[in-house]
Amino acid sequence: MKKIILSIIITTLLFSSCKEKDSSALLPNVTGKSGEVVLVIEPKLWSSDIGKEFKMKLSQAHPALPQPEPVFDLIHIPFTAFSNIFKTHRNVIIVKIDKDLHEPKMVVQENLWAKPQIIVNVLAPDKNSLEDLVRENGDLLVERIIKMELKRHADNYKKYEQIGFADQIERKFGVRLTIPKGYSLDLDTTDFSWYESKGRGDIVQGILIYSYDKPDVELTTDYLFAKRTQFTKRFVPGPTIGSFMAVERDALTYRREIKVNDIDVIELRNLWKVENDFMGGPFVSFSFIDEEKNKVINIDGFVFAPQFDKRDYLRQVEAILNSVQMPLNESAN
Repeated sequence: MKKIILSIIITTLLFSSCKEKDSSALLPNVTGKSGEVVLVIEPKLWSSDIGKEFKMKLSQAHPALPQPEPVFDLIHIPFTAFSNIFKTHRNVIIVKIDKDLHEPKMVVQENLWAKPQIIVNVLAPDKNSLEDLVRENGDLLVERIIKMELKRHADNYKKYEQIGFADQIERKFGVRLTIPKGYSLDLDTTDFSWYESKGRGDIVQGILIYSYDKPDVELTTDYLFAKRTQFTKRFVPGPTIGSFMAVERDALTYRREIKVNDIDVIELRNLWKVENDFMGGPFVSFSFIDEEKNKVINIDGFVFAPQFDKRDYLRQVEAILNSVQMPLNESAN
């Protein structure tokens, strides 16, 4: 219990956000590619164990992808190279040792030199406390930047939303979802809808939404995957007779219980495959209970991108999943 309380305190204090005056309208748009992070750090720190900790956290393998890809593409530069061209980058981490500090900390700033930008200042009075800070809280740093990456996609989707889809989904499933232009409704049947976007080459990004009565058993990973396969076997066929989308059960599953827009969500990540064929790719799914209707709602985002890296395509569909909301009860006062 003490460890849990300490973790909450650290999480609360760690990312104290510096609020800038609202002058973002005058700022340029961010530069750099999605998934890139600029790390501003002195060469001596970069070549030390501190640099190893940053590399371990920021370049760790992204979960549940068919081929290894880092969570971020890391660009490290010294302060002497931190010119205006880097100051407008979307994700910036600035590492400093300041002997006048009483304790190590991470301070988040947004929209300082560009928009929508995140800057994380990693500050410590000495090398030992800096290394401890990165080792113990590096995962929170990664999570904070990923949230900003997802938010950028989500904000863009709101600007270019496919009109009518959110209302359609609300009528059918009782939740709202922001789906951007470029997606089409490929299948709409009882308790199941399939939205899809086709990109260059053979790239496909898909959103599957399905629901079923809340069971009397626990929503285990095996249960949720079995239900997923029931729906995909019926409604997501492969290119050959008898083939269909299924879960790659030999791959490692990642599961988290998280809260998304005040909804308690079970997040699952794994690989999908096509039974009796050779197609496959990554997916992420959200499962949650609508207590009022006594239903389990599932929203699934998948990617098919042969010969391409898949991390950024998966984050794009993940941002759609993160837009899920329960509709406002207009009769409530």
